Amino acid sequence: MLLLADMTLPVVFAIALSLAMTAAAIWTWFYHDSKHRDLDSWIEYGFSRDTLRHVLIYYRSMGISMLVFYVLFVASCLMLEAEGHQIFTNASGQPVHGGPIATAFFALDLVLRGGFFDVMEHFELSVTAVHINRALRWFVWYAFVFRIYYGLTLIRIAVSFVWIWAKLYAARKHHGSDRPTT
Repeated sequence: MLLLADMTLPVVFAIALSLAMTAAAIWTWFYHDSKHRDLDSWIEYGFSRDTLRHVLIYYRSMGISMLVFYVLFVASCLMLEAEGHQIFTNASGQPVHGGPIATAFFALDLVLRGGFFDVMEHFELSVTAVHINRALRWFVWYAFVFRIYYGLTLIRIAVSFVWIWAKLYAARKHHGSDRPTT
């Protein structure tokens, strides 16, 4: 409890957001299986507009949660910077202050690195001029949790979307082949 008493609100917020992203990633990973089975059975047994509506509502809710975590992460970084934490550096390693736009691009860079995995790392691609201050190990871990949350969620969405699309295509093709030819 003494440890929490010494922490400032932005640090506590960052810790809480890390825990929330971790919980959401785990929940999405495991809940997604049961939801995916539901979507699969809806397509298998009742191909209709209602089925498609359920699928789109599900993907929309996943997208909204990703957007909310993006906005909260950017706000958290801005609060940490306002408190005086040097969380960003430039290309030469000198500490810099990233404003709202630079911070939003930094978060977008993490999202893309989470989504494209090592492609951006391998080719040294970046969408931002600010870099993570590697001297702040706790912030490196915080950014890692954010990046992994996006990576895991995007993997689940991509695999699920391809699977559902293939099932919809197969169901549509099957129902189309049941029609008598004239």
